[in-house]
Amino acid sequence: MSAERDKFVASKLAKMTLEEKCGQVLTFTWRGAYLTPSGFEQITRLHAGGLCLEPYALETCKNLYWGRSQVDPNFKKPKDWFDIAHTYFDDRSFGVCVTPEELTAALNQLQQIALKRPAGIPLHITIDMEGDFKNDYTSGHVIQFPPPMGITAIGDLDLAYKVANTLGKQMALIGITQFYHPVCDVNINPLNPEIGVRSFGDDPQKCAKFVDATVRGYQDAGIVATIKHFAGRGDSATDAHDTLDVCKGDLKRMKEVELVTFQAGVNAGAKALMTAHTIFPAYDKEFPATLSSKILVDLLRKEMGFQGVVVSDAIGMAAILKQWPLPKACAMAIKAGVDTILLKADDESRSQCFFGIKGAVERGELSEERLNDAVRRLLCMKYDQGLFEKAGKMDPEKTHINVHSKEVQGFSREVAEKALLVVRDDKKLLPLSKDKRILVIEQIIPYSFLGKDLYSHPHMFCEQMAKHSMNLILDDTGFHATDEDMEEALKLAKEADLVVMTNYFARIEKKGNNQRLVKALKAAGHTVIVVTNFPYRKGVTREADVVVCNFSGSPDSIRAAADLLWGTIKARPTTKMPIDLSAEANIPDEPVAPLKPGKKPAANMWAGKC
Repeated sequence: MSAERDKFVASKLAKMTLEEKCGQVLTFTWRGAYLTPSGFEQITRLHAGGLCLEPYALETCKNLYWGRSQVDPNFKKPKDWFDIAHTYFDDRSFGVCVTPEELTAALNQLQQIALKRPAGIPLHITIDMEGDFKNDYTSGHVIQFPPPMGITAIGDLDLAYKVANTLGKQMALIGITQFYHPVCDVNINPLNPEIGVRSFGDDPQKCAKFVDATVRGYQDAGIVATIKHFAGRGDSATDAHDTLDVCKGDLKRMKEVELVTFQAGVNAGAKALMTAHTIFPAYDKEFPATLSSKILVDLLRKEMGFQGVVVSDAIGMAAILKQWPLPKACAMAIKAGVDTILLKADDESRSQCFFGIKGAVERGELSEERLNDAVRRLLCMKYDQGLFEKAGKMDPEKTHINVHSKEVQGFSREVAEKALLVVRDDKKLLPLSKDKRILVIEQIIPYSFLGKDLYSHPHMFCEQMAKHSMNLILDDTGFHATDEDMEEALKLAKEADLVVMTNYFARIEKKGNNQRLVKALKAAGHTVIVVTNFPYRKGVTREADVVVCNFSGSPDSIRAAADLLWGTIKARPTTKMPIDLSAEANIPDEPVAPLKPGKKPAANMWAGKC
């Protein structure tokens, strides 16, 4: 097999032009379910090696990533410069609900376009499906599971394998070839704004066991597992989307904490790894891992023995962009040991990145030998998955049967129920009584995280609460309640015996979550029951009378939490808090800045947000 593969890949590589090689190491974004000139030309003219599926269901958006433009204003266009078509859709329209069968057909079309290119190389199709608010495809009743920390709370390694394997099989039928998961960051900083429940926990040895199970589950399903974010962002107090962080762990700490889980992933046979935009002075005092050969070659390849594909985290994050222009950063990353560059909302920068790599090779700044090595690894990965034979031939009917299988759907609900944890109920207020008049306050989940159908919509919690009782007052707020939301909630609470509300946390919501409203309701003398996805202070708060943590804002987890409140299901005694919260006990609450009154957000304000 290996000899046949190596011969096949060598033959492909020998026939590829420099342009085809430069495109092969680029993974662009694809958001919609229909073809546009920009989507077509990033495959045909820029020779894309792969596509990363985004959750917005809007074909593209203006070139802003977390509010920043990635275009390099000082980029010098070479003589052979060309730009591809662009799409300038805005986020004023609602996104589209794309069924799994429709997405299967759409990905088939993209693969067929790719295979008709002169080199005849299929695309790798990647996605984030981490659980909670990091599921990048949620329509049509596809299964979603709690994130890693929720799986660790259940504590069952066989179940962790089955979760990964079940999800992997479903996504593989759709035509997805690679997950940017599992997260191997050991979340030892409770104030980490970026990782949180995306981590398996704060115990490196326990995390390592769940990483192993998850990698095996994905890859046994035919999906490439990508362990991330190397060499570990669990001790971060900043978000790489905003700034370049420094992990201050020394060599001893790195080997005892951060690297333990990555070594477990390597040993389990993970075929891909994603870099962190973080400086690790223990190994390189100058460059972040994404741009560091000391980390990607000396540590990862030589010391840890990783032989798979190295993926950059989204290269346009501020951690990189504030110091290195995008075209230059792409070439630097490939030179340092990255095999494929992930470009997310970098639409107008795609040609710059392509020519940035090509120009670096032509000037001798990046050796073609290193470029060939990167391309070779990517082609081997695709060959091993059988993509040269099966890409573009997935059966939408098989996708439909799997998605709607009672076994698959039942397993999703089973896992959601097992992950439920009653964090606090000192006054024994559960289960709820239908004799009580209850105000239910539901945060509006960001639109891009929803399936936009009756299974996954903005009012899932209220819907499920109403299945148990009609003695309810239903209300909603923005994800971070405005003053107008607060005023309305406090007024309605006077008509109720108690308040049941969600206090979810999502890292992209920079304004915060609903803990401000929890404080206000308690200050007004109300009994408050909270359902949260986040076991840290921002989710459970100090003030709430009852807290149920479901670890996830996905449909089954939301509905299971409501059922638990009413007592139709019970928390499992085997489910345990997967993190040590004693270190958080002495951390004061973050000050909450007051907001000016404002209107409630329109339901479609999240569509297409980058």
